[in-house]
Amino acid sequence: MTLTRNPDSDQALSHPGRWRDRVACVSSSEWWGYAVWLFMGCVIGVSELWAVAGNPWWLTISATVGHLEQLWSPVKIIVVALIVAGAIQTLSYPPRQREFRLPDRRPQRWRTAKGRLTKAEGGRTEEFRYARWYFPIAVVLVAGAGAGAAALGGSKFAVGYVIYGLIAVAFLIIPNVLAYWFARDVPFPTLFRTLDDLDSRWHPAVVIILAGLTVLAVHLVAYPWP
Repeated sequence: MTLTRNPDSDQALSHPGRWRDRVACVSSSEWWGYAVWLFMGCVIGVSELWAVAGNPWWLTISATVGHLEQLWSPVKIIVVALIVAGAIQTLSYPPRQREFRLPDRRPQRWRTAKGRLTKAEGGRTEEFRYARWYFPIAVVLVAGAGAGAAALGGSKFAVGYVIYGLIAVAFLIIPNVLAYWFARDVPFPTLFRTLDDLDSRWHPAVVIILAGLTVLAVHLVAYPWP
């Protein structure tokens, strides 16, 4: 993805009809991406804002990471490295690059239509049966596991590890394993593919997200300040 000013986006904002046309041509997969990753952002953002005004039901991700940093200081370096890597991936994400070719060899890996790496030739994958139930079931399982950990007397830190750990497993690890090894995709695209789609619709949104990643890196390194 190249962060250059998109005159078409400016024209779309100044012409409501063009903006409606852009929204009308959004695919179901793209809508899935916006819905899933906006929901994930709300889960993290609401708890962070709630912590400023009161005592949220679940631990914030910054508090969870801060606790890990206290237990093992190198976590700070790992977290910053992951955020920087995510920002670079957002800036350089190649949505149209489907295959990875070594010199004088046939391509060994491709990207699926939803942006995940796969060994399936040409990136041709299929949604597994009942794939559209994956997201709601995953949300229920994560929430249920968090509630169960709390009911069993686990500390807020333990509940935070359960919730955020399962989110990583359900929405990052499992979908990528399914695509890479089994040529099966979940309905929603990767976060980076969604950001690339969003950049083509409204460029300032990605700039705002990248600015937020910078603030997040500072917050996690200097936790609990600011």
